[in-house]
Amino acid sequence: MLESHRTLYRYVILEYLKIFALSLSSLVLIYLVVQFFQKIDVFIKHRAPFYLIFKYLLFKIPEILFQWTLPYGILLGTLLALGSLSRHSEITAMKAGGVSLYRITFPLLIFSFLVCLFSFLGNEYLVPYSNRKSQHLLSVQVRKEEPTYFKNHKIWYHSGNQVFNIQLIDRKNRLLKGLTIYHFNDQFRCIRRVDAKEAKWNGGTWRFYDGAIRDFDEWGHTQMTPFRDQEFPLKETWESFQRSAQSSDGMSYSDLRAYIQKIRSAGYDATRYLAELYAKLSYPFLNVVMVLIGIPFALKTSRSGGVALSIGLSVMIGFSYGVIFYIFLSFGKSGILPPLLSAWTPTVIFGLTGVFTLMSIKQ
Repeated sequence: MLESHRTLYRYVILEYLKIFALSLSSLVLIYLVVQFFQKIDVFIKHRAPFYLIFKYLLFKIPEILFQWTLPYGILLGTLLALGSLSRHSEITAMKAGGVSLYRITFPLLIFSFLVCLFSFLGNEYLVPYSNRKSQHLLSVQVRKEEPTYFKNHKIWYHSGNQVFNIQLIDRKNRLLKGLTIYHFNDQFRCIRRVDAKEAKWNGGTWRFYDGAIRDFDEWGHTQMTPFRDQEFPLKETWESFQRSAQSSDGMSYSDLRAYIQKIRSAGYDATRYLAELYAKLSYPFLNVVMVLIGIPFALKTSRSGGVALSIGLSVMIGFSYGVIFYIFLSFGKSGILPPLLSAWTPTVIFGLTGVFTLMSIKQ
């Protein structure tokens, strides 16, 4: 009996893996084409050589795989694989042999848990590295912009004879928080340092608040001039710094958690980052949820449609989850809902829906 179950598991998982691999690779290819056409104007404008375009798309694959396509590849694979087994009466034959639906689908659930772990590790280690590489390639090698560096969760931005050190970039209010500007002469000696608690972009000018200007002469003497509210002429616009803002997509779970502790200790609000931190834990579980949802849908629709219906269901379910997920996440970022609740509610709702639907199917 044990050997027959192993044979059954091996057969089901092999049939599933063939369709899953095809579904996932197709989704990744579609997203790569979309990425290419989204950036084609940049490539043409800056006359990027083919090898840079190829490298950019190559570095985008981990993000596309782990943050966009993996759960939906799981869902589409489940719908197509189980739908095929059901249409060819193989599931009926298995049930007639005394094998329950739970046992038939058990290897798919085990596989989804492994993918869940794989997804978390990929987002933790591979995605941040590839995102940094792709962003650097696009900004520095294609657009020929000044490079931006991140050290100790601070942003370092170089422009001409100035180096900017920024604690936090507030996109919503167009603020640079915890700003320090170092001015250097031609011998790369620091001749001035400007510190400000905040710098606000007013559409055409920068206003600095609660800071001080320190001028250094060649003998090492310092002259400090404090200010409360002062306009500063900078050639950099808001767009120059906005591209340098740290995105949670470019950080691992551990990096984002350390970044939250850093900005909290500096007295800044970390609500939006907390919601994104919890989302990094909830999103990988979507791989398990998609199997739970896909099993009953595959069995209920297997007689009424084929590949087209399965693809249509995948789009419908994926779109529904995406809309609900980002609505709840935006509620968490804005403080309307607690960050933990906003990140986990969509996953829990879809997971329970899948479990109850699966339990309603005749075993």
